[in-house]
Amino acid sequence: MYLISTVIMASSKEKLQQVTAVLPEITHRKMMGEYLLYQDGILFGGIYDDRLLLKITKASASMLVGYPSAFPYEGGGEMILFTEPFDTELLRKTVDAICTELSSHV
Repeated sequence: MYLISTVIMASSKEKLQQVTAVLPEITHRKMMGEYLLYQDGILFGGIYDDRLLLKITKASASMLVGYPSAFPYEGGGEMILFTEPFDTELLRKTVDAICTELSSHV
């Protein structure tokens, strides 16, 4: 019997800076080596394993057709992987749409 260990790397501060350069109004919270991302207090996504993942909502699903999905961590919910290079205008519009949609459910 062999024990296979998985090394999980924390997301880099550089990746956070890359995202906040496009979305300077957002806030973040570091949690277990990853970054949770908020706009106006609404959690819209995060940086997991140096990947920008966005919540799946009706708005994000329709705006990001063709973008792959990914899981932030084992057992986590499916999210949309916002691939690089970032389309800055699309990212801004999508985050705004996600937060508008989520704020109407509060």
